[in-house]
Amino acid sequence: MRQHSVEFTASLLKADGANVEYSTEDWLKSYQLDARAHLEKCPLPTTSEEEWRFTDLTGLYKSTLTPSALDTPIDASVVKSFLIPEASSAVVLVNGVYSPALSTLSTAQTKIRVCNLASALNDAQLKVSVKSRLNSLEGDGVSGFCEMNTALFKDVVVIHADSNGSSFETIHVLNISTGKHTFNHPRLLLIAEEQARVCILEDYIGIGGFGYMTNAVSELSLAAESQVIHVKFQRDDDSAYHIAHTHVGIDQGASYQNWSVSVGAAVSRHNLVTRQREDGGHIAIKGLALGHDKRIVDMHSCIEHTKPHGQSIQVHKTIAGDRSKVVFNGKVKVHKGAQQTNSSQQNRNLLLSARASVDTKPELEIFADDVKCAHGATVGQVSEDELFYLKSRGLDDDLARNLLNYAFAKEVIEDLPIKSLGAVIESYIRDQTKI
Repeated sequence: MRQHSVEFTASLLKADGANVEYSTEDWLKSYQLDARAHLEKCPLPTTSEEEWRFTDLTGLYKSTLTPSALDTPIDASVVKSFLIPEASSAVVLVNGVYSPALSTLSTAQTKIRVCNLASALNDAQLKVSVKSRLNSLEGDGVSGFCEMNTALFKDVVVIHADSNGSSFETIHVLNISTGKHTFNHPRLLLIAEEQARVCILEDYIGIGGFGYMTNAVSELSLAAESQVIHVKFQRDDDSAYHIAHTHVGIDQGASYQNWSVSVGAAVSRHNLVTRQREDGGHIAIKGLALGHDKRIVDMHSCIEHTKPHGQSIQVHKTIAGDRSKVVFNGKVKVHKGAQQTNSSQQNRNLLLSARASVDTKPELEIFADDVKCAHGATVGQVSEDELFYLKSRGLDDDLARNLLNYAFAKEVIEDLPIKSLGAVIESYIRDQTKI
């Protein structure tokens, strides 16, 4: 399989080579060239690596992909149907590139600026912030796919939030893939200054695309006392490959809340790394993954407490049916000196089929002696007693099972800050968990 990885990596670099337009900014050009050089020596990961042993990408590596078209026409009314009413601004990327024609940015005088990379670099003050934070990936979770994104991204969505009191402004970042057997590399950079408040919906869909690969990287930097709500909703085409890396840095007293929901793609992998960089800080992560047909859905998370008084809580649930395979690897690392850390992690998995499989691996690495940490994982099936009770009350078998499946997932989605997504996710649960 390694040979397939080497050939696939080389093919992507070669296929996109003619379309690479390296920035006139020397620092950015250096990032991209260094990433390309690294990939030429160290290709994309395979199942021979411990962190990727449950994520079989053989089908991807044997495929032939070409660069996504940058001028694909899209019906604006179709795009509008996916936008959420809560958003004050909607920024749309088509095949990884910002589309001003499809985006709707707020004209109100707010403390949050949303733009693409070119606009950010034209602003002297914002340019300094972007330069200091873009490509600051480090530690667990960094893989060759991060390097691939850095080497080949065409654009970056930049969200800069200044202190804005107690109100949360919602930004919808809609990533649309349209190509058939193509690849694209969306990139997101969020900079939350001290005491800023912002809610981000990072949304991935396919319109007319088939067999494509989305390779996304999101970087979020939270300054002291800021609060960020981050919802990642992956609903790519069922034939797609979705690889995503999210890296979050949290400063003193900042709060990061994440909802990660995966209901699409043939193979999906999300690496979520949150790092408490200063004293205090609160991390709350909720996840939901649906497996059906032959889907592989993999969630790897790492919560790093490097300083004292950190708090984190994680609940990740999966529902696996048909011949799907779901994976959860959750690591909590408490560094030396990170005293009085309070962390808990739970992974709960519901099997709907004897042919479905779950691989779960919760981990704790603790190098401090005054901490409170706990983790656990469960794998089970629909309770026959609960099913019998509902059927005895007049519900047919399908309706009773759907109700129990939704009740299982409800803990994750019931307190979603973006209420309009609740009904959308419920419809996916209903459609994908039918027996």
